[in-house]
Amino acid sequence: MKTRKEISVIVHGPEAVDSGLALRVMEAASSLGHVQARVGGATAVAAVIDAGLEGTISIGDRELPSMAITRALQGSDLVLLVNHGKGRVSALAFGRLVMSRVPRTSIPVVQVDDGLTVIWSGEDTSLAGVPALFGNEVLDLRGEPTLPADHGRRLSGVVPGENIWIDGHVIGRATREEVLICQGPAGELQVEGIELKPTGVQRLGRFDLPSAIIRSGQVRRTRATPRCLRSKGVVACLIDHCAEEAVYRCRDAAYVVTVGDDTSKIAAALLYRLGVPVIAITDGDEDGISSDDILYPGSYVFRLLPGNDDLVGAMIAAEHFQGGHRVELRSGIEEMAGRVRAACGDRLLWERRF
Repeated sequence: MKTRKEISVIVHGPEAVDSGLALRVMEAASSLGHVQARVGGATAVAAVIDAGLEGTISIGDRELPSMAITRALQGSDLVLLVNHGKGRVSALAFGRLVMSRVPRTSIPVVQVDDGLTVIWSGEDTSLAGVPALFGNEVLDLRGEPTLPADHGRRLSGVVPGENIWIDGHVIGRATREEVLICQGPAGELQVEGIELKPTGVQRLGRFDLPSAIIRSGQVRRTRATPRCLRSKGVVACLIDHCAEEAVYRCRDAAYVVTVGDDTSKIAAALLYRLGVPVIAITDGDEDGISSDDILYPGSYVFRLLPGNDDLVGAMIAAEHFQGGHRVELRSGIEEMAGRVRAACGDRLLWERRF
């Protein structure tokens, strides 16, 4: 009879790592069996590297938490989703959203948050001893609807004034604690509780509401001492949106051209952890969704007149990346910086080398 469990731990968000919660959960769960941990989503990768846990928590291919859970169900006796939400409301809203995308299962899926343990699935016999393991308040939400029956996406536990972003684009600021995001008949963005930012909505363009990554606030609310690994340095990359993908798409880059203030700041901080410098094309319209202000030595920042970063970025993409985001390395960072400088022309306010 099997007595030791196969346990999968899915870690979501840098706060779960920075606070020490992920490691505490893994250590507690190890009393029940063999533990394997991986990141669900992109934002925790930098925190895992900073903590020196990349050998303990897998930071391989990018997966949404729901996808990571679904895959883990195939060979696990227990799945633990570790999150560190802004509060109880946001923690439960996150869990409901994730579980709405996970197939119904008899295997225990338990969310461990800051001070809260939520049972989402599993038989009583297979859950024996698990909820009490973490010393939290326990909520049993098995059988409850995971999401309200409407046709939009709700964010709960939002702080009024926080940025709301969809697929890496800041589309506005929250005006209340719960916001609703919908799409009209033609796919146009419709919102409640958000003061829209027209340029952000324009950059977002068409998007798939059910699968979109929608978040509020900053990329990383907690801080840690940055640490970096080493890139292979065999390609050049371009990141003009979805900055968090840089930590997956650019692991073998010698350098990365980044377009946009927030995109550049987020991507540069992530790429620092991989030892990759950036050439940042910015125009001063940062929304402040990242407080992690760090660039790998050798990076460049070009500051343009307002409203010009996307234009110059498009020129660089067309001329040097064939309209894509990744090319074989044919020139060093200094030569590419010279090409960016030339493309900026009289739009350039200043440049800086770090």
